[in-house]
Amino acid sequence: MATRAQRVRLALFLVFSFSVLAGFLLVVAGSQLLQKRVIYYIEFDESVGGLSAGDPVKYQGITVGRVEDTRVSPEEIGVVLVEISLEARKVPNLIRADTQARLYSQGVTGLKYIELSSGSPDAPLLEPGEVLPARATFLSNMEERAEVLMVRIEDLLTNLTAMTAEQNQRRLGRMIEAGSELMESTNTLITDSSGDLGETIANLARVTDNLAATTASMRATMDSVRVLTSAEETRTALRDLSRSVRVLREHLEGPVPELLASLHQMTGTIDATVTHVDRTVLQSRKNILDAMQSLEETLLNVRQATELIRENPAVLLRGRTDQ
Repeated sequence: MATRAQRVRLALFLVFSFSVLAGFLLVVAGSQLLQKRVIYYIEFDESVGGLSAGDPVKYQGITVGRVEDTRVSPEEIGVVLVEISLEARKVPNLIRADTQARLYSQGVTGLKYIELSSGSPDAPLLEPGEVLPARATFLSNMEERAEVLMVRIEDLLTNLTAMTAEQNQRRLGRMIEAGSELMESTNTLITDSSGDLGETIANLARVTDNLAATTASMRATMDSVRVLTSAEETRTALRDLSRSVRVLREHLEGPVPELLASLHQMTGTIDATVTHVDRTVLQSRKNILDAMQSLEETLLNVRQATELIRENPAVLLRGRTDQ
């Protein structure tokens, strides 16, 4: 049986232990309770499985708060309302109207946390108690995606099983053999016509070169035409041509008809003169023909004398002796 002194010492020890524990809890809890925190809300229109109260809230990788509560929105049953509290000293004037919240998973554990992205400095500040816009991420619905992926993999395996059946194997074998024969025929055709293909490619290359040269020539011609049309001499020539056309029009409307009448009269006179000349030529034609005949006879005599001298040059000496 414990004595009175032992009981007193035990009571003092218990009182001291509880006092130290209470002081420690008061210091730790007080430091957390005395911190100024601001409350915001996030509306997710997708599953937030794995997210619970106490999970961290990060701002560009830095833990700035925690999740306080998750519940279904009283206004829309398809929306999950997440309440978060942020330490005011860690996010001074950082939560903007365009700051977005995303749901992420921590490594392979699957534990969720909320990541806040920085907004624009020009955007207005978001007051505490307002709703932050949420943005879905790939990891936020990993389970749903994995389930859909598993369903697709099962369908793929089912299709592969059906394709590898005995009947399909025979069809697949025939298709592979037909494909091999087709590849061999194509290879043979390409090998046989490689020369023609090379010549065709060479012809195409020459045609391309000719087209390039023609294009360059046309471009040079167009540049020359552009320079010519933009030259001052061309403008001057066009202005002179315009003035000449205007003067010609004025002449056509003025003295040109009188000039045409004079030309018509002159044409009549010339016609009469030509008729007279024609008559004169007809009268002289006979004389010309007689003179031509005499000239022809003279030329014939000269030719005969020339041939006689060529055949017997002594004729000239004999003729001179006779004289």
